[in-house]
Order: sequence, then structure tokens, then C-alpha cells
Amino acid sequence: MHIIHLATIFTGVLFLYLAYRTRSFTKALFALRRQNIDKLEKMALDAKNPKAWPKLSLVIPARDEGLTIEAATKSLLKIQYPNLEIVFVDDRSVDQTGVIMDRVAAANPHVKVIHVKDLPKNWLGKVHAMHCGVAATSGDWVLMTDADVHFSEKSLKKAIAYSLENNLDFLTVIPDLLTPTFSLQLMMVQLFHQATIFFNPKKINDPNQKISYGMGAFLMFKRSTYERSEGLEWIKMEVVDDSGFALVMRRAGGRLGCVSGRKEISVEWYPTLRSMLCGLEKNAFAVCQYSMTYVLTALSVTWMIFLGFTLLPVLSKSWGYVSFSFGCIFLYLLAVEQQIKSLMQVRLMSIVLFPVSFVLLPLIFLRAAILAIKRNGIQWRGTFYSLEDLKANQR
Repeated sequence: MHIIHLATIFTGVLFLYLAYRTRSFTKALFALRRQNIDKLEKMALDAKNPKAWPKLSLVIPARDEGLTIEAATKSLLKIQYPNLEIVFVDDRSVDQTGVIMDRVAAANPHVKVIHVKDLPKNWLGKVHAMHCGVAATSGDWVLMTDADVHFSEKSLKKAIAYSLENNLDFLTVIPDLLTPTFSLQLMMVQLFHQATIFFNPKKINDPNQKISYGMGAFLMFKRSTYERSEGLEWIKMEVVDDSGFALVMRRAGGRLGCVSGRKEISVEWYPTLRSMLCGLEKNAFAVCQYSMTYVLTALSVTWMIFLGFTLLPVLSKSWGYVSFSFGCIFLYLLAVEQQIKSLMQVRLMSIVLFPVSFVLLPLIFLRAAILAIKRNGIQWRGTFYSLEDLKANQR
């Protein structure tokens, strides 16, 4: 058999495997959605008895978000939870962020503000802000989130009910991902999909597993478990701090949970494709362990796969191989479509053009790596961090 024919078969089988992995993730996610937080309020607690609800503290760090922080605070104040504390952390802002926070706190007794003036050496700004915020809380449970995350009025009741019913120490929620532009949606679909190919939500909820995963929009944890952990200081230079924090809780013996927050929690991760490119400058290279070899290997493998399902079937000069190859791709895209629609409202063209983003995404990671090496570090929240320091403090 000709080598092109063998390569075509191999590529087709590879896409069948990817379709299987994608479907497995989707099936697990749907299983979690059947026990979604929108159905869990009935499980554990009596909503008419506020004393039954443990005290919950929200920690929201923000830096130079004066244009949006007031609208965000209004959204947070609508949350219905009977024993709620909100802690805003003004992370060295140079605009009106801190002033607005103070004004909100003055009008709402359950709101407090922490002003961070200085950043200690070998701390990332956001991680340090979260550390300061958690230290200022008094809740039995703590939720670390961002100012641009939107919650339904009863979402926190449901999340607490779910955590108590399932004896969790840590809960992360995958929010609705809002994508305002088509180009951004195309890349976000691919970015999310790539992150889930080798990830099974069921394993997060299995206490016998070592896997850990966190979504920065929603990191809720039990204080007693946190206090016996290494804390945020253990990941003080981790750019990918959300999954790093999940690892902290797992190392402390915590039972982890992960659910879909469909119709309960939402976030506009990036407003434009350009902002996504800038945002990935800080963490894309970190995901690749600050290794250019890792980046180039991923790029080469991805492009070889792309050529395998586009060029090889044509070179085989056989309709049988062409039909087999594109049939495998169709099954893969069908699995992707089911997966993505479980979390995002997407246009059909985002799925049709999925192979294009499949090729382009590694280039975004390559761009981030080149910029980090050229600058010898990353710029994040107004502070420069050298590659030397970042690599030295990787967990």
C-alpha cells in the first residue's frame, strides 16, 4: 500500500479518535448539566431559613476598571444570598476604580474594599490581590471571581447547595462564554475545544483522581480546607492561576467539583479578537511551560494533521480514500458542534470554518512565545515579569 494511502488512513483514524474524545467530554458535560446548579437549590437547604446558609464571601480584584466597575457592582448587588459578604480589591489602580469601590461600600454595609498600594517581589499582581482579598474575608466559603462576570440572582444559592450536597471543598463553574464578533467566536471555539480534548469533567468530580481544573470566572472553596493548604502564596508566580489554585485545593485533600453554569453565570472573556491576542500574550507561553520546543512541536503536529486531512486525500487519487477521510472529518465536526453548543451560542459558520482556526490557533501561541522571548518577559496588569523569574517559580 502506498505511503500516502497509509497516511490518509492514519489521519482519518486520528479524527475518529478526536471525535470520540470530544463526544466523551460532551456526554460528561451534559451529565453535569442534568445536575446543573439551576436544579440544586431544592437539594440541601431551606431558602426560607437564612441561618441555614453558610456565610459566603466574594472576592473581586480589579485594576484600572473605572469605566466598567460601577456597572459590575450593580450586578453583584442584585445577587440573592442571605449571608453574603463582598470584598473588592483595588489592585494599585491609577484611575477612579478605588473611589467608585469606596462609594459602593459606603452605601452597602456588606461590602468592603481593600486597597493594595504595593506589589511584593515575586508575586503576580492578580494573585497577590486575591491573596489580600481572601485574607480580609470572614466567610465559611469564599468565591474568587472577576468584575466582568455576571451572575443570576440565585446562582450562588444553587452553587452552595450543590457543594454541600456533594460534600465538595472546591467548586469551579464553566460559564456561558459570550463572543460578540464572528472572528473572535471562531478562535474562541477552537481555543475552548483544544483545552478539552484531553479533559474529562467526570474526573474532576472523582476524589480518587489527581486531575485538577479551575475556571477563573468562578473559584469557590471552603475556608477550612484552604487554611490547611499552601494557599495562594504557593502559586504566587503562576500565570495560569485558576487551575493552579485548583491544584492547591487538591493537594490539601479537597474534594473538587466542576459543573456547567449555563444560563446562570456568564462572562465576555474578550470583547474583540485583538484583545484576545493581547490577553494570550501573558499566558499562552506559560501553558507551554515557557518552552519554544513545546510550541514548535505543537505547531508542527497541528499543521501535519491539517495537511493530512486536506492534501493527502487529494494526492491519493482515490475517491474511496477521499470519502473515508472527509467522512471522518465530518463526524469530528459533528462532535465539536455538539460540544460547543453546550456552552456557547455559536453561528454555523464557526463550525464550518473550524479547520481554519485549527491551523491559526498555534500561530497565536507562537506569536505569544516570540513576543515573550523578545521582551524577555510578560507585561500584566501594569507590571513587567521577567521570564527568568516566571520559570524559576513554576509549579
